[in-house]
Amino acid sequence: MSLHARPDSIPRRDFLATTGAAITAGLILRSGSAQDERAVESLPPHRPLHLEGIHAYTDRVSVHAGETIGVHVSSTLPYRLELVRLGENVDGPWGDEVLAACEVAEPAAQPIHPGSYIHAPPLPDEPLAAFSVECWVRLWDLSGEQCLISQFDRAHSAGFALSVNRQGEVFWYVGDGRAYRESWRCAAPAGTLLRTQTAEPSVPTPQRVAFGGRGIELAPWHHVVVVFDGRLSRLWVDGRPIAEWQTAVAFRPGTAPLRLGAWGNNGLAEGFLDADLAMPALYARALSEEEVAARFQAKALERPPADGLLACWPLNEERGDRAADIGPNQHHGRIVNLGTWMIGGPAFKADIDRFAPYDPAADPNRGHGLRLASDDLYDCRWQPTHEFHLPHTAPSGIYAARFYVQVEGRPRMYHALFIVKPPREAAAAPLAFICATNTWRAYSGTPFCETWDGIGKAVGHAYVNSPGRPPEFSHYWQHFAGQGGYQMGLRMPWPVAGPYTYHAHEDWRCSHLCHADRLTLTWLQRAGYDVDVYADLDVHQQPDLLSRYRAVCIAGHSEYWSRQAYDGLVHYLEHGGQVLCFSGNTLFWRVSFDEACSVMECRKVDAPGAQMPPFLRGEAWHSHDGARGGMARECGMPAWPVLGLEYMSVFDVTSEGIGPYRVAADHPLFHTPHETGLKVGDAFGAAPSGRPELIGHEGDVRISTLAHVCLQPLPEGATHPTADPPGIELLAEGVADWTRVEGAPWDYFQRPVVAPPQRTAIDVAAEMIYWERPEGGRVFHAGSVSAGHGFANDPRFGLLVRNVLHRFGIPPRQS
Repeated sequence: MSLHARPDSIPRRDFLATTGAAITAGLILRSGSAQDERAVESLPPHRPLHLEGIHAYTDRVSVHAGETIGVHVSSTLPYRLELVRLGENVDGPWGDEVLAACEVAEPAAQPIHPGSYIHAPPLPDEPLAAFSVECWVRLWDLSGEQCLISQFDRAHSAGFALSVNRQGEVFWYVGDGRAYRESWRCAAPAGTLLRTQTAEPSVPTPQRVAFGGRGIELAPWHHVVVVFDGRLSRLWVDGRPIAEWQTAVAFRPGTAPLRLGAWGNNGLAEGFLDADLAMPALYARALSEEEVAARFQAKALERPPADGLLACWPLNEERGDRAADIGPNQHHGRIVNLGTWMIGGPAFKADIDRFAPYDPAADPNRGHGLRLASDDLYDCRWQPTHEFHLPHTAPSGIYAARFYVQVEGRPRMYHALFIVKPPREAAAAPLAFICATNTWRAYSGTPFCETWDGIGKAVGHAYVNSPGRPPEFSHYWQHFAGQGGYQMGLRMPWPVAGPYTYHAHEDWRCSHLCHADRLTLTWLQRAGYDVDVYADLDVHQQPDLLSRYRAVCIAGHSEYWSRQAYDGLVHYLEHGGQVLCFSGNTLFWRVSFDEACSVMECRKVDAPGAQMPPFLRGEAWHSHDGARGGMARECGMPAWPVLGLEYMSVFDVTSEGIGPYRVAADHPLFHTPHETGLKVGDAFGAAPSGRPELIGHEGDVRISTLAHVCLQPLPEGATHPTADPPGIELLAEGVADWTRVEGAPWDYFQRPVVAPPQRTAIDVAAEMIYWERPEGGRVFHAGSVSAGHGFANDPRFGLLVRNVLHRFGIPPRQS
């Protein structure tokens, strides 16, 4: 069967007769119920969301051979599970090595618990003759009624609750801490608070796009105060009296937990808030009109008066899951499901200049706030369902926990990917292959999607979400209420990154995630090269691991890089390292990770795929490290001084006018030691049918080429590098007739070149270079996301790469 054979049906898998039976000697398989007691982080009681179908993830992105990998599963369907090493067929499971298998006839479903809020110890359940609640809030496009702050459980202990609904009505409940009474609930009219407006918030998943500065009308911050004096409750908004209610209640807070951004019902947190919160405070007295006005004028930049203060959370931590109380009783809070730090407060003007120096810590008006979302979820917290001990001899590579299920009588497959690294003590192979797992994660917009018929599927960023509307945000999509998707959890399913998913056009196998990486990896393995495989998270965690290798291969869509990984690559090259890059859009966005490397953060602005409009550019600073986020080139991490090329073009691979590579120079790499037969002007790399081209769907070029499409005036304060580093040799150009291509070149500042006369300034969409860097190290860069297709399309492409590897001192194994 050819490497790209595509039978229509999933191969039949008969369930093993004995649950938990291993099929490979020496491999230990532990299989058990998801209810086994394991060390999983506890969560305060929280409203569950139950999932249909099958969903799974592994406890780590990568694992060394000889160690154990855990698989966390929620399933309402019986399944057969196989632990597989993906083989040489990139478009189907035929030839994969099955290390172990078992069947589960009685699966266990595990719920998820989305929604962020602050959980704190309660106020004492003692009578309070007077009471005030204060907070600043900026509403996103919330749905239903949501809670700002409460010590309230509707079923058991109704103390107080301040809430708001989609129409901007504000609700206040003050009670005796016992049973809920509807007559004690007060309401202010619609429009009291304004919410953020987003364009088409309910558009179905396949059409959802990041707003990129469009389709959003951001609400203002509102200062909300409720004053209870034992007889009346008064609502103040932005320093103005809005409503007054008769509330002659013998007020007691009750015994429910304090919750900021939620309330309780039957002991479970719910009513999660889609809003930004700043300086919430509680007082054991009634604030005066003058005090309310003064607090409004302070814009959350001053702490509240100590007189009568019960609790106040300045929310100035800007990282982590703790919200400290500066009041006398230390009602310190735990932030459930993270929320989002580094958003500034009510006095902050976030439309900062793009190119002017800015330090959040030095901005006296920035203030602090915490963004909450009703669909925040970064860790499923599922019990491990299966554990596999990988043999010490397991080859390094891309592996998967593969599930076979039946849906309405039809077979389906589901994958949970992971990387197997070489054993810790093993000698290094000559070549390290770095999988673009950061990118796989960034595009995983529907972690709880349904399974699909067949094997390969064009899913783009997502597939159909499961019933119940589980979270479906990514580094390209907003949350349901419009908040930017600044964070992605690693303890979550990522089926969109599966081995047989395509970005578009199933017949042409246009891919950019795992499948794109495997186009290059499987060729290297077939061609006899010894390769150690890693996740790019491994390079972040251990940047010096590159120094063990004669050469490093970057492939696919290696778009998301951390500062640590970038610095590790620079150090590696400066000390004589060698890089083969078969990627486009390479090193484009900066990411960071929390200390546990369980959450990836990326704050995107001023380019396609941005999660924030330019008027929120001040939110681009990361909470993990406090450093500027966005395009790597604007964060002190430009790709071109390191790898020689910088991102320029994006286009539909079905476009007319996109061609293969065109030889630009008669270079020894085309002839030694293998003669390719290519000469200047020759085309190579094309598929026999003309599709898929290996130029797509994004391409990188030299900085001098990029300068040709910078036809608009430079943005104020910006500089544009125009001269290539010395020593770069142009080998080939990825052909593009921009008068016909559906797409555009983008200049250095990510402005599209759309006018027809301007589009003829260049006729390339990608470039291929060889570079012996003056600072040290050597780079071969193919400049295209789809470059790996060249190995299957044209044998001459493989000969060229063999010549590069020969020059880098990496021979194939002796047969």
